Amino acid sequence: MSSPYPDSGIPTLTQRAELPTQPPGPPPAATPEVPAPVLRALLHAELEQVIEQAVADMRARLEAELPGIVERVLQRTRPG
Repeated sequence: MSSPYPDSGIPTLTQRAELPTQPPGPPPAATPEVPAPVLRALLHAELEQVIEQAVADMRARLEAELPGIVERVLQRTRPG
């Protein structure tokens, strides 16, 4: 089957492209290696900050929704 494209180096849907035999290695490190205790402390601080922000966001959301929640509960409650 002849290809309508002049460049035979471009695979078509009927040709199978060969994968590289050697997977690419890890990229070279851009910064010097950080000691494990320092990395652990940095990650811990970052996680604490993210968790504190998530808790604050959830608290604000629940406080905003609380009047609606109370109203729905009161509507479902039968007097007496």
